[in-house]
Amino acid sequence: MFHLTRRFHSALPLVWLVAGLLDSLMLLALPALVMLAHLFRRHRRILGLVGSAPWASLGFARHVMVDDLVRLAAWTALSPVVFLFGHQMRSVLIGS
Repeated sequence: MFHLTRRFHSALPLVWLVAGLLDSLMLLALPALVMLAHLFRRHRRILGLVGSAPWASLGFARHVMVDDLVRLAAWTALSPVVFLFGHQMRSVLIGS
C-alpha cells in the first residue's frame, strides 16, 4: 500500500514532462487528481483497518495522510516547471 505511493510520486515528473511534450494542460492536472484519489482511498482503508485500536493508530493514519498530502503539494508546485520544460522541448523538436 505504501510502496505504490512512492511509485506514483516518482512517475509524476515524467507524466508532466510528457504533458508538456504533448502540449496538454489536462494532462498536467490529471496525475495529481489521480494521486489525490488514491491517497483518500488509502486513508479510508487505513482508518477502516484501525477499527477499535487506540488513538495512537488514528494519529498515525492522520500523520501518514498529512505527510503524503504535503509531498503531493510539493510535487504539484513543481509541475509547471517540468511542464514548461517539456513544452520548450516540444518547440525545439517540432518548431511550432
